[in-house]
Order: sequence, then structure tokens, then C-alpha cells
Amino acid sequence: MGFDGIVLHSVIYELSGLITGGRVEKIYQPGPNEVVLLIHSGGEHYRLSLSADPAAAGIHLTRSKKENPSLPPPFCMVLRKYLSGSRVASVSQQGFDRVAFIEFETKNEMGDNETKRLILEIMNRQSNIILVNSAGVIHDAIRHADSSVNRFREIMPARPYAPPPSQDKLSPAGISAAAVSERLFPGSDTASRSVLNAFYGFSPLLCDSICLKAGIPPKTPLGGLHAEEREALCAQIEKVGAEIAGNDYRPAILLSGSDFHCLRVCAEMNGPVKPFGTVNMAADTFFSEKDRQASFEREKSKVMRAVAGNIDKLSEKIAEYRRELDGAEGFERQRQIGELLTASLYMLPETADTVTVTDYYTEGSPELTVELDGSKTVAANAQLYFKKYRKHKATCENVDRMLKKALPELDYLESVASMLKNASTVEEVRDIRAEMIDEGFYGDNAGGRGSGSGSGEAAVKGKRQPGKADKSDGQPWSATMGGKPASKKTLRERAGAAKAGKKNSSKGTGSGSDHSGSSLLSRDDSAATNTGASRPLVRTTPDGLRVMIGRNSRQNEKLTLRDSAPEDLWFHVKNAPGSHVILKLKESGVNTPGDSDLLFAAGLAAYYSSQRTGTKVDVDYTTVKNVKKIPGGRPGMVNYFAFKTITVVPEDPEERS
Repeated sequence: MGFDGIVLHSVIYELSGLITGGRVEKIYQPGPNEVVLLIHSGGEHYRLSLSADPAAAGIHLTRSKKENPSLPPPFCMVLRKYLSGSRVASVSQQGFDRVAFIEFETKNEMGDNETKRLILEIMNRQSNIILVNSAGVIHDAIRHADSSVNRFREIMPARPYAPPPSQDKLSPAGISAAAVSERLFPGSDTASRSVLNAFYGFSPLLCDSICLKAGIPPKTPLGGLHAEEREALCAQIEKVGAEIAGNDYRPAILLSGSDFHCLRVCAEMNGPVKPFGTVNMAADTFFSEKDRQASFEREKSKVMRAVAGNIDKLSEKIAEYRRELDGAEGFERQRQIGELLTASLYMLPETADTVTVTDYYTEGSPELTVELDGSKTVAANAQLYFKKYRKHKATCENVDRMLKKALPELDYLESVASMLKNASTVEEVRDIRAEMIDEGFYGDNAGGRGSGSGSGEAAVKGKRQPGKADKSDGQPWSATMGGKPASKKTLRERAGAAKAGKKNSSKGTGSGSDHSGSSLLSRDDSAATNTGASRPLVRTTPDGLRVMIGRNSRQNEKLTLRDSAPEDLWFHVKNAPGSHVILKLKESGVNTPGDSDLLFAAGLAAYYSSQRTGTKVDVDYTTVKNVKKIPGGRPGMVNYFAFKTITVVPEDPEERS
């Protein structure tokens, strides 16, 4: 819900004491529905965000610095024309409706004083930001609405501004329990709905919280309440009204981050995720997280579409290759027929439509009737069979070669899809996108290399008995990783680094912004400096051993082949795409890990794979020295051998806590 009339009232109460009298220094429009005013007031710079986005409409101070378009939109140019250099005269609200007014004192071209009013209407899909002059005539709006959209209220330049129609409701500020009872009873609707229809500024969240605080289920019919319940409901509304009248706010993010409010009753009945000192701080944190999550989902979906498109194209190619192989089957028989015709020339006529020869290639040597081209000699027909044989043989060899290239490519792409599905930060998505671009699967270079397609899972090949080391044959299993083949020098450097006790950084960094603002909006301690790249995840086993988890193919390769000691343990989900997980033994001086450590690391390998939703997942593990890069393979492709298999439940304690 976000902004109801009460939250808007609390935000305006805070803004009035901070930006009134301030000067508008800069105006931006970072998005199609958002305007940001940089206001200097009382020695501080404030970023005031006004949004008409249907999913995030509201007004609040913000720390976020968003990227602005190179060419300012028309509405931004109008605001700059009329409001640049102006002073904020007042910030107000229309009763407890979700309509905010900011008045500015400015001068016109002649140097005369003028008043402009910026109006924010928070009305879901009809939310709008409107600039009007002192006569109430609209200069412009961020969203136009002519008579074809709204025949009662036109929001167009040069039209008179008409406020939204008023409703027959009561102001909640300072209302008495007697007045509440007189308005509510008798009534036939549910308790929550009756409160919603009776008071300005109340939202369903607030009404449900008031009912719950009074000990009444929100959907209870109002007419079915006992006298004690009625009194409790009226008393609770009176208490809320007193808090509103006294500007006694307790802002907090609620409902596991899905909503926020400024009244303590909402926090008490819905469980605050985090309390805040000001409503502006709560609103900024809430909407910044929503914007971050929306941006993350958009970026992730864009890359996922590219990956899925490449997978579809490559799957079609593989299906076509297999159809061609099926159609070319039996080419060896054509060579045999050519041999039989050549061996029997001495006893066959020079030309014929059919001939009968003895089939020495079939058990029992039966007689075989062969169809011939009567316009050519039998010898020429034999050469035709040899020609067909050579053609089909070449086709099969070429198609088989392309198929062998395409299958690992498909493995690679499926691994990328798995990594992308499990990605939880923008940095992880951007790393995967960069890898896709370098590998030729994204943008103008899409199409891959070699066979023209890509691949990328930790695909495992072969058959072994779970729990037994692979010692019986020399064929290793394979899994995808990412990066360049590890040279002997790299292996020596890796071993030397392990002996020297070198360690990776403990955790990846998140994204953050350089915020300017006031003491009202302090920096979020959780914000980290963005290095532009994600790093492996780090977890700690019950016995204190470090576990490293790769989050993309290149990271997997670097983690396994360069940053791990040969004695460390390597984990990977069996026969499926997933991250590479390293249990660091060398740095802790541990030779044999405990069962709890093995289960912990294997659970992480299962969780960070395509089998995350499974209940029991097989995970292979072996020492790092038994993991080898596939020469010339895509990022993420390795062979591993002498492994064991363990069955675990996918779990990351930190992700699920």
C-alpha cells in the first residue's frame, strides 16, 4: 500500500520543518513518472522525490542518486523553466486525502513575484504530478488525461485544475470515541471495511491493524459485534486519532518488507522489520528497496531471455543434427552393394534395370535383388552406390562433429541459466551478462563460437556407483566451470599461494549510492561500495572451516583451479548444472573433515544448483587435484575423477534464516 493519507500527513509534517524557505537549485526527471528536486535549506541539501508511478507513488526525501536521461523530458523542462531558483513557501495536504501541495515563490520574466503550485495526486493508476499557476491553470503534468480518459477532470496544459472529488468521510485527527460510535453504528459491512469508509486517510492495512488491536477479526460483520467489542473498536480509533493529532508517529517497515506505515498500531499488529526515526527515512528505505528489486528483476529477465533464446536455437540445431544422422543411417550398406556389383561384373549383363547377386555380407549368403539405373552400365551403377556411400559418410562425419560441439555448448548455456536463476544481486547478473557477451551469446555477437552456439552446465558423464571412488576406468566425469585452461605454472602458483596462507576476501560486495542529503536521512550501514563485480559466497561449517561458493562460470574456474589448494575438497551437484563449492582444508590445517562439514558443504552445492527445490540431491565430491579443465572447453567445463557421492537436502542456513 505504501502511502495512505495518514502516511502522507506525517511526511508533510516532517517536510514542512525542513524544506520550507529552501531554494530549488536543481530539478531532475530520472524516470517517466518521477521528479527529483534538489533543495538547499538551513545549510543542508535535500533530495525531494515525487513519484506518480502506480506501484510506488509518493513523496519523501531520498538519498538515492539515479541516472538521468541525457535529454531532459518535456515536463522536466517546464519545471526548470518555472521553478528553478524559486523558494518553497509551504508544503500542505488536502485534508487527509492523498493529495500534496508544494507552493513556490518565484519571479516571472518581468521580475514580478509569482506563486506556482506543484501538486502530487497519489491515486494508484491515476497518480499524477501537476504544475499550476496562481490562477489554478495547469502549466503541464507528468501524465496527461484528456476528456477521452476522464470526462470529469481533464489534466491538460492550459486547462483549469480541478481537485479530486471529496468523499463523505470524517477526519480522524482528535476524534472522540462517541463520534466514532455515532458514525460506525449501525452498519452492515465488515468491521475493517466500515472503518475504511468512515475516515479520511485510512488504508486497508491500517483498518485491519486497528481491528486486530481491538481484538476483532477484520472481516467480522459490524452488526455482529458485542457491546464490549464495539467499545474496544471505538476506543482504539480514538487512540489512533489522538496520535495523528499529536503527530506522534512510530514509522517502521512491515510485513517482511512488503509495506510500511507511520502508526505504532501497524507495527504492533504486523511485526516491524526495522523501525526508523523519521517517516522519510522509512519511505526512502522502502521505496529504494522496491526500486532496487524491480531493477534487479528487469535486468535478470533481460539476460534470462537472451539465455533462453540461445538454448532454444541450439536445441533446434541439435534436433536437426540428429534428424540428419537418422536420415544418413545405412550408408555402409551402400558401399557393400557397390562391392557386390563390382565383384559380380563378370557374370552380369552390361546394362539392366535389376540384377541379382549373392549377398556375402549377410549370414547365409542369400540372393539379393538390386535396383539399377537402366540407362547406365552396371559398373557405372556400382560407382553411383560408392558415391552415395561417400556422400552419406561425409555427412555423418560432419554432422557428428557439429553435434559433439553443440552438446557441450548446450550444457554451458543450461549452467548459465541455472546460475542466473539462483542470482540474488544485480552484480551477479551483470557478471553473467559480461560473460555471455565475451562468449558471444549476448548482443550483436550472439551466436557463440565454433559451432555457433553455447553451453555451460556442470554436466557429468558416465556411470558410477554412488559412494565409490572412480578407480576402475580412465574416463573422467566432467562438469562445467568457466575461464582459461590451467597451465602448469598456474598449478604451481596455486600450490605456492596455499602454502603461503593466502586467502580470498570474505564476502562479495553489494551495490550502493553516493547520497547527499541531511541529518534526517543517515547513511544505511548495510550499503557497501560497488566494485563492479561479484565475489564468491563464503560460509562457515559447524567446525569453523570456510566454504567458498562460485556464482558464475568464470568465478567457478578461478575458485577451483587458481584459488584452492590441491588438498581442498571440491563439491558439485551430480548430473546437473550448479555452482562449484570448495571446502577449504589446507588453510585450516585439516586433513580429514568431519561428517558435519561434508554434509554442510554438500548441502550448499545442492542448494546453489538447478536442483535447489529437490528434497534429496546427489552431490559428487573429490579433492581439487582431481579436477581438471577441459582443454578448449567453454567457461565452466572440467573433468573430475576419483570422486564419491553423497545424498543431501539442499540448504544454505544463511539464505533461509
